[in-house]
Amino acid sequence: MDRRVFLQRTAGFVVGGGAIGTFLAACGGNVASTTALTAQSGPEHTGLMKAGVLQWGADYVSGSPYVFQDPTNPNQLVGFEWEIAVAMAKLMGVSQQMVETDYGHLDDALAANKFDMVMNGWEITDARKKVELFSDPYYRYGQQIVVRADDPRFARYDLNSEVTLDILRGMTVGTGDGYKAAVYLQADPNLTPKLYEGNLPFDDVKQKKIDASLIDLPLAEYYVAGAGPGATKDPALRLIGKPLYPDVYVCGFNRNNPHAKVLQGKINACIAQLKTDGTLKRIYQKWALWNDQQALIGIK
Repeated sequence: MDRRVFLQRTAGFVVGGGAIGTFLAACGGNVASTTALTAQSGPEHTGLMKAGVLQWGADYVSGSPYVFQDPTNPNQLVGFEWEIAVAMAKLMGVSQQMVETDYGHLDDALAANKFDMVMNGWEITDARKKVELFSDPYYRYGQQIVVRADDPRFARYDLNSEVTLDILRGMTVGTGDGYKAAVYLQADPNLTPKLYEGNLPFDDVKQKKIDASLIDLPLAEYYVAGAGPGATKDPALRLIGKPLYPDVYVCGFNRNNPHAKVLQGKINACIAQLKTDGTLKRIYQKWALWNDQQALIGIK
């Protein structure tokens, strides 16, 4: 795993998800109208394993703000990646199916061709480079430091402070087991990492079991700052400093799928259009994820 794990994982991957089911067709929304980018339906032309359907793997279990069940209507998925998938499918002139898969098994499910691609805060890693192809980036993010709101050790820092991990020297810092943040924490001899599998580290920060957390900015914004539809601010915690270690989210494709390169090209064409026609910007503004970092990957 290379990002987040929210609940205790079970063996194997799960396809489908309760009342939502596996198949969720593209819906309407604030997506720019355009001519479909896919004119022919065969896999040799679209890269899709199922004609007319873009199948993407993700884990909606406690997956805010990426993709998760709408609290007011559990039969519907919401989230910024859900909206991106809908927008891509509309551009391609197809429907889309979110295939619910345990996050820890997304790599295996992709290799087994259980869906066309992964889109779930997916990151490029050395291990994945050997077996996967990647889309162009659709979001640029960084790692965010989270501390107790009343911790006097960090009183002089705010969101605009230029910080490094040195401000956490000698402290115990939590993140998810397998997150990219864990790599940075484990590489620093002046820190004591604590890795979590099954929950997020925020409660332990509040309970003074650890000193701070380092975690993906979208998670910190949603669960701590309360930014985004349906989010609730946690007054016991706060974000400090500008995000560290900038990185990007991409879609992942099975390198051994003979049609992967075709679909990669189609998805890149979608991402390019969504970057320039204002769709991605509108989605990120809605989910309180818009910032000046997005211009660096060509989003207008």
